[in-house]
Amino acid sequence: MKTLDWKDVYKLGKTDNAKRWYPHEEIAPYFGSIRSPSRAWPWSYAKAAQSQKFAKWLLVNRPDVAKRFNLIDGEAA
Repeated sequence: MKTLDWKDVYKLGKTDNAKRWYPHEEIAPYFGSIRSPSRAWPWSYAKAAQSQKFAKWLLVNRPDVAKRFNLIDGEAA
């Protein structure tokens, strides 16, 4: 299964002045149980967004977003 790369992740959220990445509202529910970013761990959400688990979650819960990032093959769509 394809996962998201850094370029894709940047499109799915924003960084603050301390370079912590936060997801946009449409995908934020996925990150509810993940440690929130801190200065020591600024990429905690971003690394989770690059996992296969997140890619599968997108396919099931946000297929429009998954399609936008080519996570849906021609066969599956």
